[in-house]
Amino acid sequence: MKTVLKNGNVFYHGKIQKLDVLITDEKITGIGENLDGDQVIDCSHLLVTPGFVDLHVHLREPGFEHKGTIKTETLSAKYGGYSHIVAMANTKPCMDDQEAIEDFAERIKKDSAVHTYTYSAITEELKGEKLTDFKTNSSYAVVKGFSDDGKGVQNREMMEKAMIEAKKYHSIIVAHCEDENELQPGACVNLSEFSQKNGLVGINNASEYNHAVRDLKLTEKIGNRYHICHISTKETVAALREYKAKGLKVSGEACPHHLILTDENIKNLNPNYKMNPPLRSKEDLDALIEGIKDGTVTCISTDHAPHSEEEKQMPIDKAPFGIIGNQHAFSLIYTYLVKKGILDLETVLACMTVNPSQVIGFDHDLEVGKMANIAIIDLDEEYTITKENIRSKAVNTPFLDTKCYGMVKYHVLDGKIEKL
Repeated sequence: MKTVLKNGNVFYHGKIQKLDVLITDEKITGIGENLDGDQVIDCSHLLVTPGFVDLHVHLREPGFEHKGTIKTETLSAKYGGYSHIVAMANTKPCMDDQEAIEDFAERIKKDSAVHTYTYSAITEELKGEKLTDFKTNSSYAVVKGFSDDGKGVQNREMMEKAMIEAKKYHSIIVAHCEDENELQPGACVNLSEFSQKNGLVGINNASEYNHAVRDLKLTEKIGNRYHICHISTKETVAALREYKAKGLKVSGEACPHHLILTDENIKNLNPNYKMNPPLRSKEDLDALIEGIKDGTVTCISTDHAPHSEEEKQMPIDKAPFGIIGNQHAFSLIYTYLVKKGILDLETVLACMTVNPSQVIGFDHDLEVGKMANIAIIDLDEEYTITKENIRSKAVNTPFLDTKCYGMVKYHVLDGKIEKL
C-alpha cells in the first residue's frame, strides 16, 4: 500500500517546505513533488513533521495506576503528536533491575499507543546509595539511559561512578539536578516575592544549578554523555552554554510550562501550578528562551506527571509536584511562543523531533528509508483544553480552559495512518 501525503508543509532538512511524502508499508519511500500512490491524503493546509519525541514522561505504571497507566498516558502522547517517549524509572517496583525492566517491556507491548522506552534508575530504589547494574540494564533495547528523576543524586562520588559506568556501556546520564541541602521542609514554589507574600516556603535557584554545575565539571573530566532534565534557572542555562562551548557531549531540555509561565501566573494558589522544579521568575524564563534560540537548550520535553484529582485538590504546600503535558505541549508552545514571534516554528520542531532523537540515539527523522513516524497538524484549528477532551487519566494541568492552536489531525506510527 502506497499513501501520499500531498502538498504538505513538510518539516524537512530543518525547513518548512511544500512537498509530498510517500509512505509504502512501514517506511518513507519518497519526498518530493508530484508523487503518486494508491491513497492520497490532502495535506495542503497542514503541517507534516516527524513525530514528536519526549525524553521525559512519567507513565505511573507499574505501582501508581490510580494516577495513570501505560495505556492512558501513551494515548495522551499520541494525541499530542508524539511517536517516541521515554519513561522515568520512579515506578513501583523501581526500574532498577532485570525483572522490573522485562516486566515493563511486556506491558508496553500490550498497551502502548506509541514507541515507548524507559530509563533504568541510576541507583537502587533511587536511594542514592548503590549503583544499579549498568551492564545488564543497558543491554535491554527498551532502556535508553539512566536517571534517578524525582530525586537528585546527592553524593558527588556516586554520580562520578555512575558517569564512568554509563560511558563504559555507551549510555547516557539523564539528571534531575536538585541539591537537597538547599531545600527547606514544605518548600513548594519558587523563592521570590510571590512565595513571601503568600507565606509559602520557597525553592531557590541554587537547588538546581549547584548539581548542574557539579555534574558538568564531572562530565568534562570523564567525557560521558550527559543530559539535564527540566532546566528552570538562568544559572543552569549559563553553565550548560559554557560547557557545551568546550565541545562536551552535554545537552539539556526545557518544559513548556517553564517557557510560558512564571510564578506570577499562579492563580489562587492552585496546586495545578505546582511542579518540580517550580515556575520561576521572568528573568529565568527569558534565559530559557534565549538558550533555545542560541542552541544551548536543544530539547523541549514535557515532564508529563499525572496525579489523581484527590491528590491535587490538597493545599499547594501539601499537594504532590507535577502536571500533565504531552497532549498539549506543541499546541501551547505554538500558541504562546511561535504565534507571538518569540520562537520560530522550525526551532520548536527541531527541539521536539530531531534534537531529542539525536540526544537519546533514536533513528528517527522524516527521511527516505526511515520508518514513517509522522504527525500531521492543522496549525489554524483552535480548541480549548477541557477535562472532557484530555486523554490522560489525570487532569492536573494549569492550562485547563486555555484556548490554543494546533490540532493533531493524523498520527502515523510505523506507516499506520490514523485519523484522530
